[in-house]
Amino acid sequence: MNRKKLLGILGAALGLVLVFVWLAGGFVGKVSTEAKHTAGTPQAGGQTIDWTVVPERRMFSGSLQARQQANLSARITARVAEVLVDAGDRVEAGDVLLRLESDDLSARVRQQEQALASAQARVNEARLNFQRSEQLVSQGLLPEARLDEVRAQRDSAEAEFNRAREALSEARTSEGFSMIVAPFSGVVSRRSVFTGDTATPGMQLISLYDPQTLRLEAAVSESALGVLSIGDTLKVNLDVLETVITGQVVEIEPAADTASRSFIVRLVLDTDAQLYPGMFGKVTVTVGERQALLVPSDWVTHRGQLDFIQVNTPAGPERRIVRLGDTHSIDDRLWVEIAAGLHPRENVLPQR
Repeated sequence: MNRKKLLGILGAALGLVLVFVWLAGGFVGKVSTEAKHTAGTPQAGGQTIDWTVVPERRMFSGSLQARQQANLSARITARVAEVLVDAGDRVEAGDVLLRLESDDLSARVRQQEQALASAQARVNEARLNFQRSEQLVSQGLLPEARLDEVRAQRDSAEAEFNRAREALSEARTSEGFSMIVAPFSGVVSRRSVFTGDTATPGMQLISLYDPQTLRLEAAVSESALGVLSIGDTLKVNLDVLETVITGQVVEIEPAADTASRSFIVRLVLDTDAQLYPGMFGKVTVTVGERQALLVPSDWVTHRGQLDFIQVNTPAGPERRIVRLGDTHSIDDRLWVEIAAGLHPRENVLPQR
């Protein structure tokens, strides 16, 4: 290996080392985690912080699901002749959503109608023959065995007529399968086929749901289930909404999921916002009470990933790093929990 290649390798290695040091923050001044004092005497205007009783809350994730929804599928094999709706369209109960080719089915209906007419003619003839034979037998002009024969012919003709009538009903029902109609009023959520596609039995064609039946389905752990009951009003956070809304518990499934040990709780949401199935949300359940140290949220400053408060000490104001907890609204003011970094009876100063 010549000298030039060796210098190139050493230069590349040195460059990688410098990059790693830079990524590790070696060239950036670190924020000291030690409390900093400001020379002087304690300031007035602070607030002594002590334990405050706050509700113990737990949040559980869920998603919006429609109570009334349907996946419409084909019951026959046929080519898609026309699709009359798109995803997002609003439909009414009984509206035709999709039409399959039905020429062969219509032809079968006509054939069965003709077969039924032929069976009707044979029944009429067999009944007339039976009436005539019955009169002749009663007059002694025909033997009794002849009456039994025409009776059997009549019964056979009537059975054939009933079979033809049922076959016509079946043909008409199959013809009706070529028209896919909405079973209820709602919104089309998915269209899975297009004109020219071949539909087969069981193949999903169109999905729709009723937006008036949207519910938030949340998986609530069994440890929190004991505080819930039908009719409870809970706070709900939806990612699509900027404000917190409320929801009323309308259903609690009485069986737990064996894997997560959670129960499905369904809530009706109190909002007029445009919502869709599958949207993510969280429901807040109050499971009890606990003690916490609270300070006004605007008394906390942030620098990067660190949070600070000003503590009034005998040596003067002290900037201290703290770890924050939950936020609470008390008397129309936001307060934040100090999970670590503050002790009871300490005096906290507002930020200047």
